[in-house]
Amino acid sequence: MNYKIFLPLFAFAPCTMPLLQAQDTYMNERLINNSSDVIGTARYVGMGGALGALGADMSVISWNPAGIGLYRKNDIALTFGGTWGKSSIAEVNRGKGTFDQAGFVYNMKTGSETCPYVNFAFNFQKKINYNHNFDAQNNNLGGLSQMDIWAQLTEFYQAQDDPYNPVELALANNANNLFFDNNYSNPYRSYSNRYKHHSEGSLQSFDFNLSTNINNRAFLGLTVGVDNMRYRGWNDYFEVGDGNYGLHNYDIDVSGTGVNVKLGAILRPIEDNPFRFGLVVETPTWYRLRNSSRFYFYDDNGMDTDDGISDLKFNLRSPWKVRTSIGSTVGSTFAWDIDYEFAAYAGTSMGYPENEYGDGSTSGNRKDVAMNQLTRDNLRGTHTLRVGLEANATKNLAFRLGYNLSTSAYDKNIRYDQYYINEDYPYNSPAIDNVTGTSFMRMGTTNILTLGMGYRTKNFYVDLAYKVRNQKADFYAFDTGFANSETGDPVFLNNNPTLADMTINPVGVDLTRHAITCTLGFKF
Repeated sequence: MNYKIFLPLFAFAPCTMPLLQAQDTYMNERLINNSSDVIGTARYVGMGGALGALGADMSVISWNPAGIGLYRKNDIALTFGGTWGKSSIAEVNRGKGTFDQAGFVYNMKTGSETCPYVNFAFNFQKKINYNHNFDAQNNNLGGLSQMDIWAQLTEFYQAQDDPYNPVELALANNANNLFFDNNYSNPYRSYSNRYKHHSEGSLQSFDFNLSTNINNRAFLGLTVGVDNMRYRGWNDYFEVGDGNYGLHNYDIDVSGTGVNVKLGAILRPIEDNPFRFGLVVETPTWYRLRNSSRFYFYDDNGMDTDDGISDLKFNLRSPWKVRTSIGSTVGSTFAWDIDYEFAAYAGTSMGYPENEYGDGSTSGNRKDVAMNQLTRDNLRGTHTLRVGLEANATKNLAFRLGYNLSTSAYDKNIRYDQYYINEDYPYNSPAIDNVTGTSFMRMGTTNILTLGMGYRTKNFYVDLAYKVRNQKADFYAFDTGFANSETGDPVFLNNNPTLADMTINPVGVDLTRHAITCTLGFKF
C-alpha cells in the first residue's frame, strides 16, 4: 500500500527535530568519539593533552595509565571552568559553567630499589561535552521534502504491520491533518527548511588506576574506566514550499553506563637520557544505554496532537584504540611531548539486550546487522595527533602550548537511507523501527589550539588554560536516495518524474567552541 500525505497550511508553525534523532551510526559516533576533544586538568588541556610520555598529571590516567606511575608524592586536584561557542540562536547563545575533573593519587613507597613506588589513583573527568547550538538553513531543496522519506517509511511499516515505529503511529493517528491514499505524489513541494539545534549533557568517566615504577626506567599502569552518559537534545524545524507548512516536534534523552580497560607503559631506554616513549592499548567501551524520545505534530492552531514515543534499550561497543608517544625534558626548564592515536570507528557495533525485542535470542546481545553495516559503510578509522610544550620561566611559573589534529571519522560520501537498511538485510533494525527523524551530519577534521600557565609553591599549585576547538560539519535534513532513478522508490519516481535524481546540498555548520579551565591542586 502506498500513501498520500497532506499537511494543512501551518505557515511556519514551530516544530522540533534533533541533530541526533533516532539511534543510528551518526548519533553513536557523536556520543562516543572523545578523540576529538581535550578535557581535564588545566595543565593537561594547556599541553593539548600531549602527556602520554611525560605523565605525572591526574588527567593522563585515561590517556596513558602509566603516566600515574611517575608520581612520587600524593596529589589532590579539582578542575572547573566554562565553555561558549558561536550561535545565531539568541535564546541559547550563552556560556555554560563546567566541572571537569576531581581526583587523587596515593603514592606508596615500597622501600624496594627495583620497584620504589606503587601508586593508586582515582579520577572523575569529562570525556565529551555535548553542549552545542547551531542554526542550519537550506534555501535550495529543489522540491524535495522530508515528507517524501516519511511517506516511504510509513508505507514500509504499514506493510510490515510494525507496532514500534512512532513516526508511523503519529502519521496514522493524525487523521485530522494527514490523509492517506495509495498514490503518494508529494503535493506540497518544499524549497527551504531551517533547523535550530540545542543539546546539552556530557560523557563522564570514573577512572581507577594502579601503576608502578621499575628502576625509574619503566613505568606500567592499568586503568579501569566506568563511563556515565547523559545526552539531551531539542530542535526547532520549519519547512516551506507550495503549501507553506511545518512538520513536527521532537526531543531526545540518551543515558546509560559503560566500562573499559586501558593498559599503558612508558619506557626510558637510555639510563642517562630523559627521552622516553609510551604505548597504550584501550579496549572498547561496552555501553548499556537507553534512548527515550517523543515525536508529535501540531494542529491548525499550533497545538500538539497525537504523538509517538520511542523507548529503545540498546548495547553499544566503541572501537579499539592504540596510542604511541614520545617526549623528553631539557634540564628543568623545558619539556615536549608528541602523541598519536588510532581509533577504528568503523568497528563500532550496536546490539540489543537479550530478548528485548522478542527474537528468541539467548546470547545476551542481538547484533543490529543492518545498523552495523551502515556503520561500516560510512565510518572509518581516525588519526589524532597531539603536540605539547612546557617552559618554566622561573622555578614556580610555567607556560604551556598545545595543538591537536583529529581526522574525521566519516567517509566522504555518507548516506542515511533508512528504507534501504530495512529492505536489504535479514533483520529489521530495532533502532530504525524506533526512528523519529531523518537528519544526519558529516563531522569534519578537528583542530584544537591551547594555551596555559601554572604557578606552583612547595605543595600548592594553580593552573589555567584556554582552548579553542574548531570543527566544521555538513548537515543534511534527510537522505535523498528515494529520488535516485535507478535505486530509488518507484512509487515516488512514477508520480514525480521531474524530481528524479534530484539531490540537496548539505548546509555548512560551524561547531567552533571556546573553553577556559582552572585547576587547584595540592601535593604532599
